[in-house]
Amino acid sequence: MTPTTFTVLLYFNDTILTEENYSETYISSQTAWVIITNTMTMVEVKQTILNHFNMSTVNEYEVDLQYRLPIFISATTAHYRSCKIFVDDNVETLFLMATEHVTEVHVEIMAFITKMHQSAIPSEVYYDLANNFN
Repeated sequence: MTPTTFTVLLYFNDTILTEENYSETYISSQTAWVIITNTMTMVEVKQTILNHFNMSTVNEYEVDLQYRLPIFISATTAHYRSCKIFVDDNVETLFLMATEHVTEVHVEIMAFITKMHQSAIPSEVYYDLANNFN
């Protein structure tokens, strides 16, 4: 597969509004331009986004992604369709759709990022408890 890159507009932890004709608008006070490649895995896309916001690894954050592409552009209005990105195949689908539909506008991604909760009991305690029963 020939590597293809897109510069996407990234929205961070905010709102998706559904409008008339099933079009959606992304709204966020924090946005950024991020470059992704069609050869990236889902984990690599998530890590690229976390790096951009100076966050650490995908092991520490849960990242849910949704992308928005124009499906129809009239003289005055662009109508968008949103899709969630769950697996590596969805990254490839994003690029396939983008190469078909994106001409005058750009791909947009909304990233919902939350810190994963750490266990209240350290792993050493589990080990000590297990050893007491031997």
